[in-house]
Amino acid sequence: MDALTLEQEALKLTPLSRIRLAELLYTSLEVEADREWNRKAVAECESRHEAYKNGEMGSVDALEAIEILRAKFVK
Repeated sequence: MDALTLEQEALKLTPLSRIRLAELLYTSLEVEADREWNRKAVAECESRHEAYKNGEMGSVDALEAIEILRAKFVK
């Protein structure tokens, strides 16, 4: 079914059915965006882990990180 026919059929639906269809379509876009974000986040984590293993990046423990952030942002 082509997009024009699909659109014409969708407009024949009741208002509630159109709302449900719109929500379903919107949610499907969010899922794709989430997958892309997750893919990029995983790639970034892997890159940072490799840099850490290769000695290119240091680390601090969680409590120290919290203190650093507090000192920087809480006044």
